[in-house]
Amino acid sequence: MALLDDLAKGATPETVAIGIGAALLAPVLVPAVSSVLRPAAKAVLRTGITLYRSAAEPVSAAVGDLVTEAQLELAASRAAPAAKTPGVAPPQAPKHRGGTRR
Repeated sequence: MALLDDLAKGATPETVAIGIGAALLAPVLVPAVSSVLRPAAKAVLRTGITLYRSAAEPVSAAVGDLVTEAQLELAASRAAPAAKTPGVAPPQAPKHRGGTRR
């Protein structure tokens, strides 16, 4: 109730007229404005998707390379103690899963 009291205190005839005018024009203006803004919004989204895709490919390749290097280093560190133990074969290096898509 306090909110309505605060709104009523600041209400002048001009602000009431603006509110009534906006309420009457909204059904006409909203479809007109949306028909203009919809293509612009779609263009912005298309650009964002394109930029995301172009940025995601090099990043995923770099991350894949880092993961492969880390796996090789882990395999090498495990192989060093195993090489000192006779009769134990060193583990195989993991195969790289990156590359081109088919």
